[in-house]
Amino acid sequence: MRKYVIFDLDGTLLDSMYIWKEAGALFLKEKGIEAPKDLYEQLKAMSLEQAANYLKQQFHLSLSDAEIIAGIKAVVEKQYTDYVSLKPFVRDYLKRLNDRHIRMCIVTASEYEHAEAALQRLGILDCFDFIVTCSQAGIGKDNPVIFLKVAERWGAQPHEVAVFEDALHAVETAKTAGFFTIGVYDESAQDDQEEMKRIADLYINDFYEVSL
Repeated sequence: MRKYVIFDLDGTLLDSMYIWKEAGALFLKEKGIEAPKDLYEQLKAMSLEQAANYLKQQFHLSLSDAEIIAGIKAVVEKQYTDYVSLKPFVRDYLKRLNDRHIRMCIVTASEYEHAEAALQRLGILDCFDFIVTCSQAGIGKDNPVIFLKVAERWGAQPHEVAVFEDALHAVETAKTAGFFTIGVYDESAQDDQEEMKRIADLYINDFYEVSL
């Protein structure tokens, strides 16, 4: 039984991947504009700055790019603070780990304020020793240092730490660094499911299945 667990947030603990898929449409809806069905396909490869300029030009918005960016960020923040839900069986699983005095933390690409707000509202913030964000660390999950620093913070070796992730690249990174990896199914990563099953030490469809 491992005494330390690193959890990803979006798509792993939270059913929140829809936010980034729908952020543009939700922003337009607030402006009284119905977004086309293919909006996400148009925006998904763009930076936030590029997306803001695209929305301005495409929908003739009388706003600056900076105002559009701020509006999209506000839409995203509202989803975390008011609406995002836990994925099935997460609450029960966290309680089981807490009861066994397992140390837990979050490593996420989301902003700290978004993560904290969602976890606080859902009543599970106190389950975690700390939250590490990619922006705080200055590196993404394609760099094993982000996971290794967490293990070091606990005084643990990688093989003593389990990492739950829905993203294939993050599982690959953690696995290569010597962590025990658990791939978590999320609809947003469905295309990577078979490869995830091959690479991860364990693969689960939901937290009811895991006995760690």
